Amino acid sequence: LGEIEETPLEKRRTFAFLLYGGLYQGMAQQVIFNEIFPILFGQGTDFPTVISKVLFDSLVITPFICLPVAYIVKSVIFRYSFNEAMSRYKDDVLNNGLLVKYWSLWAPVQCLTFGVVPQHLRIIFIAFVSFFWLIIFSSITAKGQKERDLDDSCTLEDGVSCRIDG
Repeated sequence: LGEIEETPLEKRRTFAFLLYGGLYQGMAQQVIFNEIFPILFGQGTDFPTVISKVLFDSLVITPFICLPVAYIVKSVIFRYSFNEAMSRYKDDVLNNGLLVKYWSLWAPVQCLTFGVVPQHLRIIFIAFVSFFWLIIFSSITAKGQKERDLDDSCTLEDGVSCRIDG
């Protein structure tokens, strides 16, 4: 077995994800999934209704509300601009596979959410799965941050080679 690398707890990043989890995943999803979705798509658990909800969540809610809100919350905690938050979101989508990883987990989970889980338990079910998703999500955003830090610390001395030490 390999050694486990210990990393210090990043309090601000942890706080950002906790705040995001409470505000968006706790409160906003209650309204979106249990109040708005039944109006838009109906209460049914039949295949067409479930697929409509999953597709709308995956292709509209997630890329335009869910994930951007996480980056905005993080930008408030870390004190960087809205434009920087959206730039980081775009970078994680294009270079770190954020949406593909999101869809790989959440499309099947949302099929269960809308097809099997009773409405009054949906947010609790999503919160349970979100615990694991936030670990994945945090590692994706941390990877993107590490790459941005490397880019920022790299200066070209001779126009070709990078001096890592500043």
